Amino acid sequence: MLKRVSIQNFKSLKDVTLDLQKVNLLIGPNNSGKTNFLKALKFFDIAFWTALSGKDYIEYHKSVAYKRGDLPTSFFIDAEDLDNNDIREYVFVIDSEQGLVTRYWDTKKEWSGRRSLPISKVDFNRDTLISSYLRLVKIYRPNPSKLTEPYPLLANSDSVEEDCSNIVSYLDTLQGKYTDENFEDIRRDLTYCINEFSSIRFDTVDVPEDNDLRKLYRDKTFKKLGLYNKLQRLIYWSDELSEGTLYFLALLCIIHQPNPPKLLLLEEPERGIHPRRIWEVMKFIFQLAEEKDIQIILTSHNEHVVNAFSSMPEAVFVFDKDEEGATEVRNLQKDIIEPSHKKSEEFGLDKIDFTEDLGENWLYGLLGGVPTDND
Repeated sequence: MLKRVSIQNFKSLKDVTLDLQKVNLLIGPNNSGKTNFLKALKFFDIAFWTALSGKDYIEYHKSVAYKRGDLPTSFFIDAEDLDNNDIREYVFVIDSEQGLVTRYWDTKKEWSGRRSLPISKVDFNRDTLISSYLRLVKIYRPNPSKLTEPYPLLANSDSVEEDCSNIVSYLDTLQGKYTDENFEDIRRDLTYCINEFSSIRFDTVDVPEDNDLRKLYRDKTFKKLGLYNKLQRLIYWSDELSEGTLYFLALLCIIHQPNPPKLLLLEEPERGIHPRRIWEVMKFIFQLAEEKDIQIILTSHNEHVVNAFSSMPEAVFVFDKDEEGATEVRNLQKDIIEPSHKKSEEFGLDKIDFTEDLGENWLYGLLGGVPTDND
């Protein structure tokens, strides 16, 4: 598990540090840096495993550096191996001017392995701890509009794409490859929360030759997705379903992947979902973290999602920007609640219970992380 992540000079993240928990929530106004933090984690995948050429990498790094400057981008990461009770500290300093990465780590309180290498030569495959969390990183942003169209059946579709556009092929794979267990989990949770639908259906369709996907996958079978309404005895195909229903189905597909990523990044899980269903989604997310032993980082603009963290304020991070446009991050427990309680004690005042109706307190601006009149 990633315990602490410090990032310097990446997009708006001039200098931020987050002490992460098992499930984490990032809140703040638009353009405050929440997505940039997720992109910084994905940056590892792009930089170290996508094998950009030296020139392309240097240009890419310059495009994401803070204020497009030439300062190195630095990552300080504490990762915990729960199986071996081992905490390792990693440092990566990326210098696009030199085209080099300096990396070193500490396993027994002694810094070791310090080397500067050309970016193309860096190999993290030997370190399973860091690669298990920061390889093949996806930032999930389900796009319901992409679920309304037929999709080709592709081999080995046992993971969900970032925009969830492949869930037709994904669900078809689950039926045939995983003895229906994961497929049944998705169907069960869908029916539990939207009980008018009892099953997931597919139908083979003809796709015009000028269709973009048909041009890419000429020899593939295309299918469309539908949900069976048991009361009406009708199938509602994807282009007839609401965006909220499709979004909810996409979330279930992400949650019930046979081999979910060790680090799951998800933007705005509440989007398009009725407020009374958001708590169900959050329960699935917490359950996923516990049962599959994965770490989750969410972003949200929704008070109901915030309320789900009332008992764990240490897992909430409030994002804002300073006058220079750099992201500032405060931990709800350490940087907001504890200083407030200390000040109340000094003045003999009653302590403010921020976690009672946490979402409403956030909306009213008591925690920060909300738009200002100038935004």
